[in-house]
Amino acid sequence: MKHMFGLLILSSTLNGVCTGEGTNLPSVEEILTRYVDAIGGKAAIEKISTRVMKGTFEVPAEGISGPAEIYAKAPDLFLSSIQYPDFGNVLEGNNGKTAWTKNPDSGLREINGTELTTFKRDHDFYRELKLNTFFPRMTVKERVNLDSGQAYLVEAAPAGGDIEKLFFDLKSGLLIRRDFERVTIDEGITPVKISYEDYREVDGVKLPFTVTQATPDYVTQMKFTEIKQNIPIDTTKFDKPAAP
Repeated sequence: MKHMFGLLILSSTLNGVCTGEGTNLPSVEEILTRYVDAIGGKAAIEKISTRVMKGTFEVPAEGISGPAEIYAKAPDLFLSSIQYPDFGNVLEGNNGKTAWTKNPDSGLREINGTELTTFKRDHDFYRELKLNTFFPRMTVKERVNLDSGQAYLVEAAPAGGDIEKLFFDLKSGLLIRRDFERVTIDEGITPVKISYEDYREVDGVKLPFTVTQATPDYVTQMKFTEIKQNIPIDTTKFDKPAAP
C-alpha cells in the first residue's frame, strides 16, 4: 500500500553527544539545547502528557485528501488514523505492550523486530528530550542551504541501524527536516525526507502544523487544523483492534 505515513515528531536531548567537526560549527549539545529552548524548554515539554492532533492527510499529485487524527499519551502510547477515499482506514498504534498496523491491503499485523525498535524511537512521547538516548553517536557535519534557509546538519547514529540526518534551522533553532531510510513490508527499503513547517505555540510548546513526507515515489502532507494537549484519553483507545 503506497502513501503509508507515520507521523514522526522529533526532538532532542542534551548529554553525552559528540561535538561539531568544523571549528566554526557549534557542538551537538549547543544545537540540541537551543532546539529544546526553541520548542519551549524542558519544563514546558514535560508538562504535556497527552496530545490529540486532527487535520487532513493529502497526496497532492493524485488529488487524494482525507481526514487524519493522531492520539498520543506519555510515555509511549500512540495511534494514527488516516481515512483514504475509496480505500478505507489506515491505522497504526501502540498500547505500550504491542505495536500494530491495520489497513485494507495488508490487514492487521503486529510490529516486531527492528521495525518495532524504529517505531518506538519515532513515537516516544518525549522524544525531543531523549535524542541522545536513541542516537548515542551524533556529529555536527556542516552548515547547509535548504529551500527554507540555512541549517546545521547533524548526523545521528542509533545503537543499531542506519544514520539519520537532522537539519536544525540556523535562525529559529527548530528541527526543520529529517532524512533517513525505512524498511516497510509493502515497499522494502525506502529513503524518506520529512519536513516540519508552520510551527505554532500550543500550551507553551511549539509544534509543526504541516509535516511533509517525500520518497522517490510520492509526496504526502499532514496538515493539522487542531491540536489539543493534556486532555483525557482512555488507554483502551490504543489497543490492537480485533482481527476481522
